[in-house]
Amino acid sequence: MLLPMRQIFQEMAAEKLRLGLTILAVAWATLCIAAMLAVGEGIRQGVLRTAQNGNGNLIYLTGGMATVDYGAFHQGKFLTLKVDDTDVVKALPEVKSVAPTAIWNERITVGDRGSWQEPLAVTTDFASMTNLTPMDGGRWLNPLDQKQMRKVVVLGYSLAADLFNPVDDFSWFAPVTLQTDPVGEKVKIGSEEFTVIGVLKKSSAEIEQGDQINYSSFVPLATWQRFHTNGDIGGINVEPRANTDRKKLAETIRQVIARKHGASVSDEQVVQVEDMFLKQKSMQQFLIGLQSFLGIIGFVTLAVAGVGIANVMYATVKRSTRDIGVRMAVGATPTAIRLHYLVQSLMTMMLGGVLGLGVTYALVSAISAINLEGNVFYEHLGKPVPELSWIVVAIVITTLVIIGVASAWLPANRAAKVSPLEALQSE
Repeated sequence: MLLPMRQIFQEMAAEKLRLGLTILAVAWATLCIAAMLAVGEGIRQGVLRTAQNGNGNLIYLTGGMATVDYGAFHQGKFLTLKVDDTDVVKALPEVKSVAPTAIWNERITVGDRGSWQEPLAVTTDFASMTNLTPMDGGRWLNPLDQKQMRKVVVLGYSLAADLFNPVDDFSWFAPVTLQTDPVGEKVKIGSEEFTVIGVLKKSSAEIEQGDQINYSSFVPLATWQRFHTNGDIGGINVEPRANTDRKKLAETIRQVIARKHGASVSDEQVVQVEDMFLKQKSMQQFLIGLQSFLGIIGFVTLAVAGVGIANVMYATVKRSTRDIGVRMAVGATPTAIRLHYLVQSLMTMMLGGVLGLGVTYALVSAISAINLEGNVFYEHLGKPVPELSWIVVAIVITTLVIIGVASAWLPANRAAKVSPLEALQSE
């Protein structure tokens, strides 16, 4: 039996004020759930891009503090990594490559301008392990730089702009743009003069302890050792081979380093091991949980709007009792009556849903159109952009259908159970 769409529209028109307000409530609730899911998806994708651009496959080692007395190590004694620790780590069959790093505890300056991130002393392999790419006209540190202990430095994009294209009034929201090529220019690290040999391409990735690549600088590790002869280093980046049990490898590395330094191999704090892959996997799980939480909030908001639809349906059923009786008297089945009001509820939900999704799409498009490249605050957040993906749209539409059916189910059942005789006698 065909649904009497004309009658559905007439009933909706009779409740135009209530229905209009309900549609606006549904549109607002749809905007809330879609916007929150889009923001969550944007953050999740931003984290994923950061992981792909940076050191997402590495295991990072730093020295720790002993928690048990063992040999020369007493509780509270700090284990400092040495350059030759890389040899015992690299000897492990599960390890593909290693890259020791050390922080040069001096600011990098040009005149009275300086960086807030200290230079990082690295080996040649560091770039390939962390996906660093110099801009055209410059280069990365090469083996000859290491062998000859050259005083050369590679700058992050934003750092190069700050040093050579400074702005008078710094702002976290102002774009950072490199207008001149600093390759060949001189900078100072402490009192030592270095030559700029390259500038890295822009990247949203971070290195080691959360430092932004765009604001970092890199010098040869051998050059750093020329001025720091004790052999101490800050950390070791380890790239495992494919299909390696990462947790087992991390534990093995911790034990071989502890054994080499004469510390207890059972002390889990004496060597700090941070698996970037597992860390980012945990972050992904957290963001999916956050997205689910935002979705639940949006669902509840939409459910509240569904109460309004239920009220409108009850009012419509009560006003149309006589019409329902006439339809049933001429052969309409309870299923047809029930379907009539379910369709009316779904149409209301979809009208509000389409309006809400349209506004959400417009907002997301407007935000995405804003040029934030080079914006300091934006880069520190990992360049997140709200994404109204098809998955988000599918979740919103499914939610609308579920709440639309649930809102009309009781009123529709009430209408389907109307007695034709009693309905025809009603006023």
